[in-house]
Amino acid sequence: MDVVGRRSVSLSDEDRWVFNRLAQDYLARPPYPDALVDRLVALAGGPGARVADLGAGMGHLALPLAVRGLSVTAVEPARAMLSALEARRGPGISIVAVHASAEATGLSATSFDLLLLADAVQWVDPELAGREAARLLAGTGTLAVVETSFACTPFMDGLASLLARENPKARQRPPGAARQLLAHAAPGVRPTEETFQQDAPLDDAALPAVLRSLSYAGPALALGALESLLAAARSLARTSGGARFCRDLTLRWAARRP
Repeated sequence: MDVVGRRSVSLSDEDRWVFNRLAQDYLARPPYPDALVDRLVALAGGPGARVADLGAGMGHLALPLAVRGLSVTAVEPARAMLSALEARRGPGISIVAVHASAEATGLSATSFDLLLLADAVQWVDPELAGREAARLLAGTGTLAVVETSFACTPFMDGLASLLARENPKARQRPPGAARQLLAHAAPGVRPTEETFQQDAPLDDAALPAVLRSLSYAGPALALGALESLLAAARSLARTSGGARFCRDLTLRWAARRP
């Protein structure tokens, strides 16, 4: 049965899969830093390497990886996001788009040099996705997991407080799921951890869209609460030197033993 992660939602039940409603807002999210993209290219083995981006979303990593010459398969359970990703492809950029979950991709075994989950591990079942990753990776392939957290800046600290006020469930997630997933995909291998920084300005149009794209904001709040959050975020931007989307990116990766 086609299911999505721990919530066991069918892929065909598009109304219940929240990211189908967030696709347009995700377009406003800033790109990942070039340093992270370049590191993933190196982990994959360079141009020509085969990469599967699990939970590829709008292609924020799938597209720049393809531009750098990697053979990219973008796996995404939200059909609206997958359609938007395909529409964003430039001339000559080849990406195979697959409507599937990270736990059951339907892709051929031992087909990939690098598997990637970026800002998505919280949405998957780490045991099932880890087993699927182990099945998909080539003999010495690598699984890379990117997790994000708000950086400590005046604007981001203030935004975290605003989010917590409107939604008490808005909080940083522990890294246990990523480590569990890596342990299943590359048993006996101690993951390597690296950090990167994302820092991008948000203009008056991007700020509300990025806030709506946050799963514990846009789809989680009633309309009045969301409007209150947006107004407070605009005020915060004026008093903290401007709105900048600053996040700490933690890359954990492990290569399978031959």
